Amino acid sequence: MSRVTTLIFLGILIALSPFAGLPLYVLAWILPVLGIMVILTGISLRARRSGEAPSAAPAPYEPPQNQ
Repeated sequence: MSRVTTLIFLGILIALSPFAGLPLYVLAWILPVLGIMVILTGISLRARRSGEAPSAAPAPYEPPQNQ
């Protein structure tokens, strides 16, 4: 599962957890754990993307040299 898919899945779990019918003491533990997982996944995604070379920049044009 990719990091983006993990973030979407965790977001859905967080959004639906109040409607799951769980007791408040359980939600008091589940929601912070899911939130920490979102934060760590986002940090790892950002670190990985910032280390990549920008793919949108075109290569500089070099005219052919006649020899």
